[in-house]
Amino acid sequence: MLGEYTKDAKVLILANAAGQLFLQFSIFIMPFYLTALGYDMAQMGTFFSIQTLVGGLFFLIAGQISLRMGYKKTLILSALLGLTGRLLQVLAINDYVLALGFFLVGANMGLRQPNFSALLSEEVKEEQRHHAFSISFGLGTLFNALGVLIAGFAPEFFISLGLTESLAYRLVVSLALLQFVLVIPALLIISDVPVKNPKIDWNRELIIKILKFSLPSALIGLGAGITIPYMSLYFKLQFGQTLAAISGIFFFQQLAMGLGSFGLPRLVERIGPVKVITSFQSFAAFLFLIFPSIETFLLAAALYILRSILMNIVWPINDSFMMGFFSTEEKATAAGIRRAFSTFMRGAGNYIGGLLFGMSLSYPFYTTAFLYIVATVIFYAFFIKHNK
Repeated sequence: MLGEYTKDAKVLILANAAGQLFLQFSIFIMPFYLTALGYDMAQMGTFFSIQTLVGGLFFLIAGQISLRMGYKKTLILSALLGLTGRLLQVLAINDYVLALGFFLVGANMGLRQPNFSALLSEEVKEEQRHHAFSISFGLGTLFNALGVLIAGFAPEFFISLGLTESLAYRLVVSLALLQFVLVIPALLIISDVPVKNPKIDWNRELIIKILKFSLPSALIGLGAGITIPYMSLYFKLQFGQTLAAISGIFFFQQLAMGLGSFGLPRLVERIGPVKVITSFQSFAAFLFLIFPSIETFLLAAALYILRSILMNIVWPINDSFMMGFFSTEEKATAAGIRRAFSTFMRGAGNYIGGLLFGMSLSYPFYTTAFLYIVATVIFYAFFIKHNK
């Protein structure tokens, strides 16, 4: 699977996968953790918005920082910020400490993602790029599945030992610190990719290319922000399911998505990246349109799993496709700006989602589906001529 890659590419892919084990279950468990601490959905929306909006700010400067520090040092800085942020989330001494924790985790997110994508794209050959991004995503998602399963059962296990609910969830969130115990040593042993030109030529063509990728991502980010952070709570409120049952949904979602991503590069070779991305996202939007009408837990779970697979499995192809349009010096900045657009809108979506879910359990899904459809049409119009 990884035999043809360089040592550094293998380390990057495996470290990312191991880190995802702890990252995903911290995301899954966070709404329940905040609920156990006494926060309501509106307050959760505030914390999530802080994290995503700060992430957006750091996405904007991620490329500029790596042009000066290099990809490797920037990723190490990102990991140190994330480690500090998770620690503050675990301590949660008061609202301000907790908010600072979300701030630093957002900074970690903003620095890590574009620089990881840029560095991985430089560590593999051009013809390996789609495959490398899909394999990295697939392995990470399989570890995500395991993390979600742990998150679903660990709180009840700790409570059965006599711990309070808040302490049980705090212990589960603290496991996310292990992400950085694994990732930081891995980053220390890889080599960096030299940056030949520390400045970017901000010409009209470059700006237009970045904006073409950023607009659809912004719309999808807004739609995702409205619904995704609240899905675990939705299943509890709508169907009265236990945390263990809900974690099973996310486990099978991540498992199927991880396995499916390994075969995606072959489909891309047959019909092209643009057709793969837009066809998958179109069907995912349709499923969200009908989602509120589903009245049984098992059917709702199955549709949500399918929707998540369709929507998310194409992101590594999207990232890889985008990297082919930019030079070494431009990659992290371009990826960062695109993610900034998405993240700013996701942050706004977090707040809007809290309000919409407070009004109705249906409105958020209709809103998200509409935004997904508009984004997919725009992406197709911009890039269908590059479908090869």
